Amino acid sequence: MQAWWRVLRGVWPYRTLVVISIICALGVGLSYASGVAVMLPVLKIFISTEGIHGWVDREAAQDRLGVTLWDLDQTVAKGQSGVVIDSANVKRVASPVLNPAGQPYKVVAQVTYDEGEKTQSAEKGQWRGMVNMIARAPAGGHLTMVLKGVGGQEVLKGLELRRASFHERMLLRVVDHLPEDPFSALVYLVVFFIVLCIVGSVFRYYQQYLGMAVATRVIADLRRRMYDRITQLPTSYFAQRGTSDLMSRLTQDTNTLTDGVSMAFGKAIQEPVKAAGAFGVAMWLDWRLTMMIVVSSPILAVIIRKFSKRMRKAGRRALENWSSMLGIINETLIGARVVKAYSAEGYERRRFARVNKALVKEQTRLAHYGSMSRPTIETLSIIVTSIPMLIAARWVLDHKIERDVFVTVMVCLAAMLEPLRKLSDVNSRVQQSNVAATRVFEVIDMPSEPNHSHSLPKLPRHKESVEFRDIVFSYPGHEEIVLNHVSCKVLHGQTVAVVGGNGSGKSTLLNLLPRLYWPTSGQVLIDGTDISTVSLRSLRKQIGLVTQDTLLFADSIYNNIAYGTRHATREQVIDAAKRAFADEFISGFPDGYQTRVGEHGVRLSGGQKQRIAIARAILHDPSILILDEAMSQIDSDSEKKISLALREFTKNRTVLMIAHRFQTVISADQIIVLDHGRVAGIGTHGQLIETCGAYRKLYENQFREMDALNGEAEESAESPVTELT
Repeated sequence: MQAWWRVLRGVWPYRTLVVISIICALGVGLSYASGVAVMLPVLKIFISTEGIHGWVDREAAQDRLGVTLWDLDQTVAKGQSGVVIDSANVKRVASPVLNPAGQPYKVVAQVTYDEGEKTQSAEKGQWRGMVNMIARAPAGGHLTMVLKGVGGQEVLKGLELRRASFHERMLLRVVDHLPEDPFSALVYLVVFFIVLCIVGSVFRYYQQYLGMAVATRVIADLRRRMYDRITQLPTSYFAQRGTSDLMSRLTQDTNTLTDGVSMAFGKAIQEPVKAAGAFGVAMWLDWRLTMMIVVSSPILAVIIRKFSKRMRKAGRRALENWSSMLGIINETLIGARVVKAYSAEGYERRRFARVNKALVKEQTRLAHYGSMSRPTIETLSIIVTSIPMLIAARWVLDHKIERDVFVTVMVCLAAMLEPLRKLSDVNSRVQQSNVAATRVFEVIDMPSEPNHSHSLPKLPRHKESVEFRDIVFSYPGHEEIVLNHVSCKVLHGQTVAVVGGNGSGKSTLLNLLPRLYWPTSGQVLIDGTDISTVSLRSLRKQIGLVTQDTLLFADSIYNNIAYGTRHATREQVIDAAKRAFADEFISGFPDGYQTRVGEHGVRLSGGQKQRIAIARAILHDPSILILDEAMSQIDSDSEKKISLALREFTKNRTVLMIAHRFQTVISADQIIVLDHGRVAGIGTHGQLIETCGAYRKLYENQFREMDALNGEAEESAESPVTELT
């Protein structure tokens, strides 16, 4: 549960709302307990002979005397007007007090209490008058009760009257305002109960609302922290695990956490307070009976713990299957054209069905444990409380417990079971949330890319050279060496083409320059400075990157060009678009630069997306420009225009490019040939044709074929269309 407690620590900034929520929960518990407690006065009206007034008077009288008085129902059953039991002055008896002649005493309703020199006495022939007199007598006097029988007279004296407690005085005042008529008193109680329900509903609304508000804000903060960490994770993480698992953790897992935290600050506070209120009323009525039933609760705790363990396992497997399913959905939607082109719809449906079936299996298992926990706990609660209830019933028959008190205590315990039953739902939700929290913190706790610290020195603007010194590289988690002791140097202002067969390490080498990957060994130096010793931000601000797979964001064309250059003016954005020959098609759109490109730039052609990416790089004003197949999706006419623009733009800049077109390669100042992760040759086209067999083979097998295909495509595009008749 460590991850769950870490989530709850995020509540501290919103502690004021939590305190208010707890106060509202206390209001809910108080109104709930008061509503349950109303049951006793109602029973006194309908069942008890003494009524509400007699009950309150007797409770106050026996507290003031320090004795226990039988209620009117018991004294009638015993044939007495009243008997004192459980007193420090009178020996405890289970039957009426007998005089020496063996005859029962009768309590004469004569109450005498001394108040200084003043003595008051009252003789009433009724039991109710006696307790009424004792309950309202002034404090500090001594009371004398006379027991009369056939054999004579006995006197009990020296019983000191205590001062009535605050709640006793309040009860007496409330009862004094209640009418003696039972029906009228019942009307008052019903009105009071309705008011309690209204007040409790108001408290319940604010408690649940504030709990949900706190949960939403806490999880929003956690989601932001997770997103911040994701943006700082190294590229190798995404290469190893993909993005679907991260998306699942960022969405599904945080949604699960929202439900758990809202319940933690909703029902998890409200229901225990309600149960505690009902428990308090039951303890006040009869603590012996209440404790006898409550001692059975440890058995329920053991059962709840077993369910919790199984639910955690099922919850984790369900969230993992969510990640797998999200990955399949993502792949199918992105590759929709490929799926349809190869008629692979059936394969994708079967693949999705397998993962969906596994998810349903785990969710069903989770529902099984969640649904089973509630009836199991309820059944066990009834079983373990049955024996104490039988014992209590025996006490009622023996007149050791009042009938209406017994019924009210049972009602209180039933009122406790309802909140406890809801807490079983809280437990299942918390277990699921704990699993989700663990998965979320696994991402948050991952180390970010190094060199993000602002304390590191900034890299001065590049003006001398870029050097790869004895580079060895293997992808994390793989033993295969991709780059094997690669060393080369590029002077400032040079345009260098990196060529080689598929899998030779071209893109990997260039990805080391902006530190998208870190070399296993060796150094990358800019102007003699090891880039691992400078801040990452200052390094990447000097590098512009245009890749073959152009990525545009679901935003306007303007924002896509200005991406990464926050302070660019509109004039600068338009100028960059013109230099990349993008303005000519952007101006043709109805919304111009505010045209939305759609997800992944789906509304634009490949050539249009590429020119926007080049405009983005131009606006960035880098000292080093990396072109990874940047011309691959541009027609020959656009390529010529862009080549002219880049020729002007790349003056006094270092350009590293990967290209397969012969004309692009031979225009470079220098060519680096990679073969199976090693440098096979460095030089101009003419030099490499003569000295480098790998380059010569590459030229004969790849460049010539691709240029021929490009030429045929251009001729086909320029030839007129012939209509068939």
